[in-house]
Amino acid sequence: MAYLRVRGDGGTLFPKERCLVASDGTHVAYTIRGAGPHVVALCAGYCCPDNFWRYLAPALARRYRVLVWNYRGTGVSGLPRSPGWRAMRLRAEDFAIERNAADLAGILDREGIREISVLGHSMGVQVCLETYRLLRERVRAIVAVTGPYASPVATFYDSRWMERLFPAARLAIQTFPRPTLLAWRALFASPLPHRVAQAAGALGPAARYADMRLYYRHLGSLDPLVMMKMAEAMHRHSAEDLLREIAAPTLVVVGERDRFTPSWLGRVMAARIPDAELALIPGGTHGALIEHPKLVNRAVLDFLGRRLGPRSALGPAPRSALGPAPGARVSGARGRRPPARHARP
Repeated sequence: MAYLRVRGDGGTLFPKERCLVASDGTHVAYTIRGAGPHVVALCAGYCCPDNFWRYLAPALARRYRVLVWNYRGTGVSGLPRSPGWRAMRLRAEDFAIERNAADLAGILDREGIREISVLGHSMGVQVCLETYRLLRERVRAIVAVTGPYASPVATFYDSRWMERLFPAARLAIQTFPRPTLLAWRALFASPLPHRVAQAAGALGPAARYADMRLYYRHLGSLDPLVMMKMAEAMHRHSAEDLLREIAAPTLVVVGERDRFTPSWLGRVMAARIPDAELALIPGGTHGALIEHPKLVNRAVLDFLGRRLGPRSALGPAPRSALGPAPGARVSGARGRRPPARHARP
């Protein structure tokens, strides 16, 4: 039986009036905005409700139907079961990237939607790629915004230190759950997270606290024990084997100063996907969606406008073609050599 832990709006910007009951009983909340013959599904980042879609979703909704949804355990979506003592009734497998892709497929089937474009931010890029693996005949286009194709832990801040720290962090949270929870809630009840994020370069100076407030509030409401299981599921995933098989036209948007998903990683992804375009957001960090919304929106809308024609008209685009998106720089897909986990096969 599903477990609904959410009270209130779950930190969401766009109210979710629809719900899918997944195969394991999880309630997955969503909404569909806008009008048009084509649907664009927005796949958010790790533990993100929907605040990063503040500017992009309305722009897309003027041309397309836009599906905004919450992953299981995030926003106003439920969990497959009550977490139990120290969240021991939940497993990392409950939050697998493949599970999220299956939830999205369930929403599409429930709504009778045959074809979509998938657009992901951060971890949402991993969800988009797994959705393509699952529904490759139904995905018309892919847009990857400042996100990886495999575990972000391996390339976080362009270093392997997070990968080495991850097991220790998991053990600490499991050993001291109550102090961790109290400290976590106190932290996100303060303005400190935004200041730290900007000081550490996770967000740029253009990122406004008002645009991140719901996200911080939502993070503070989550249980770190459950979040760690979500992070473990994200860390286990890789779609590296899929990249060269992708036939759908793909736009890879990278932030020039993104330290969560370094820009070279986006270049590697664009180089491996046969029909990919690369857009560089000058000065953009991992939060480029809310820092430089005009540039990102223009790049995305231009790409979708050019590539969502009749199937017979969807020929390969030049690798570095972006079209008229002033300010967003287009460059080749070469970059520094990826670490072993992301190395070319």
